Amino acid sequence: MRLHFDTPAASADRAAAILVAHGALGCEVAKIHPSRPTLARRPRRVRLKTYFERLGAARLRRVREALEAAGMIAARDSLQTEPIVDPGWATMWMTRFEPFTVGRLLIVPPWSRERRPGLMRLVIQPGQGFGTGHHATTYGVLRTLDELCAASRFKRALDLGTGSGILAIAMRLLGADDIVALEIDPIALDNARENADLNGVSRHLRFSNVPLSSLRGRFDLITANILSSTLIELAPRLKPRLARHGRLILSGILAREAPQVIAAYRPELRCVGRRIDRGWATLLMARAPA
Repeated sequence: MRLHFDTPAASADRAAAILVAHGALGCEVAKIHPSRPTLARRPRRVRLKTYFERLGAARLRRVREALEAAGMIAARDSLQTEPIVDPGWATMWMTRFEPFTVGRLLIVPPWSRERRPGLMRLVIQPGQGFGTGHHATTYGVLRTLDELCAASRFKRALDLGTGSGILAIAMRLLGADDIVALEIDPIALDNARENADLNGVSRHLRFSNVPLSSLRGRFDLITANILSSTLIELAPRLKPRLARHGRLILSGILAREAPQVIAAYRPELRCVGRRIDRGWATLLMARAPA
């Protein structure tokens, strides 16, 4: 199924991230050619086309609500859908997914046998779970994890919105002991479990679709690579889950949105580190001194 709609060009990358988080297999951007010239200066808009294996009425409604909440579309804008033959996104992933390094990690697809001295292989089967490490948000979290785990050992960790499971798996490979990974999308959860098996770390990871509010205790290390609006909404429930000397890594945040996200986690937490990758911010948070 293909879904397409018009959105401001500056928002296309974030809109694509929202769509992938809701199960899209891939997205493409096309320019809009105006039907007649105009002298009025308006924000340049593009047409975003995205593909789903299945897109029922309930999922379409959730997609619209998420796009409206993020300001990508207005209530009057139409979302057009049409059935199509599978464009072959999975095959395209297989041809484009080349091994690459992030800190001490070598990210590889299952069909690659590549190894490099001094690096740990992290095998990811591309699927609907958002995250092979290529996107700037995932890359930023992986780099931050690598630096943190090189300096400290974390006993109990949480990956919120695990997607493909790449961050939870990286935590284990980098030394974390006991990891809980939460995900509400059942397709992504299956992909995450498959990837954990591929890396031989399944017994150290607990995947679940339970809500964050059902968890008990605190975590030494937490990652949440979602969307800034969701991170802000989750702040009251996420802050109490961080241990006294723990670290929280937030991503999925456009650089210009970082101050709003930081403000949502104050005063209990403070930002102790920040990196920007291709316009996306990764924030490192810690408890503020008493």
